[in-house]
Amino acid sequence: MDLTLQPKNLALYERAKVLSKELLAPRARQYDDEARFPRENLDALAKEGFTCLTLPEEDGGFDMYSDPTTYVMILFELSKGCTNTALLLHMHNSITHFLMTLGTPAQRKNLSTLVRDGKIIASHGGEAGTSTQWKRKLDTHAKLVGEKFVINGRKVFCSMAGEADYYTLWVQIGEDWDVRKSMSFLFCPANHPGFTIDSQWNSYALRGTASHSLKIENVDVSADSLFGKGGDPIRADITPKFALGYSAVYLGVGAAAYEWVLDYAQKRKLKPDNVSISSYQPIQRLIGEMKIEMEKALLMVQHAAWKLKTFGAEEAFPNISAAKYTASEASASITDKAIKVAGGAGLLRENPLERLHREARSGLVMPPNSEKCLDSVAKSIIEANPEFVGTP
Repeated sequence: MDLTLQPKNLALYERAKVLSKELLAPRARQYDDEARFPRENLDALAKEGFTCLTLPEEDGGFDMYSDPTTYVMILFELSKGCTNTALLLHMHNSITHFLMTLGTPAQRKNLSTLVRDGKIIASHGGEAGTSTQWKRKLDTHAKLVGEKFVINGRKVFCSMAGEADYYTLWVQIGEDWDVRKSMSFLFCPANHPGFTIDSQWNSYALRGTASHSLKIENVDVSADSLFGKGGDPIRADITPKFALGYSAVYLGVGAAAYEWVLDYAQKRKLKPDNVSISSYQPIQRLIGEMKIEMEKALLMVQHAAWKLKTFGAEEAFPNISAAKYTASEASASITDKAIKVAGGAGLLRENPLERLHREARSGLVMPPNSEKCLDSVAKSIIEANPEFVGTP
């Protein structure tokens, strides 16, 4: 198993580390306090090529899904600076990759031009009370009228709503209740007057993602706005890639907490000892536990990336689910321990730990949530070993 980063992408990885510390981290608190979209960060990253991470090289990008280990390490480093920014960047790059995979040559040419010009692409699939794991009719549907699709419905948790340049809507076309056959991607300009934000995102964490609810009324787009065919959005060789990037992003939260509190513990001194609290055995134990949790989870993420590159998304799906579970749980645990080390200072809003603590907890419930990840891992084991359930 080779976890080394490809030499051609090393400079981009090193640049991500610099930008994370010098550009993203100083703004992270402001975006959280104001629940403001990190426009300045994404604009700066676009100028440096980070919004083209998954475009094929022949289209002016870096083709990072052919080097997923470097891709997850870039997200890991950027998330240390600003979780909101890293999460949104991954959403944009992943849906760009999916559309480029499914599109016709003409669609690919148009999309790659938009992305190279710095346009931001969002992906909106969430609906209240609807799950893609059962045969349910989506609330958001599209009907072909003449040469245009007319879309109506409502989406929730729409990250970058009102901020992205284009929305990729997960819609039902036709009347088949099996979303594996009817769910489709429609690519829509975000400035269409039929889009209305009808519920504001006022959240406990990830406050800068602008994940408002979106009402869709008679949004009409040309027939060539359809990318791929029915069922493609939940194809086993496509969808799992979303979770791999999320794993790296949420683990970056824990890594940021670990690095901050380690520095704090080495500098903090209490009277009358007048020595660094990092010399106290209980503190050392917590620091050791945090380090091990982080390294263990990072290896899981890197292993899943290697599995994706070597065997493809469908076979890597259980490993990606395991990585997302491990990364999210580790990050939540690390931020817990970091606050214990820092004591009262960890609760102050002027320090990053309370924000990181909230953001780490969002990783436990944001898709795929921890329970879904465990379910996916268990099913992969049972299906591969039917004797576990008494099947002959």
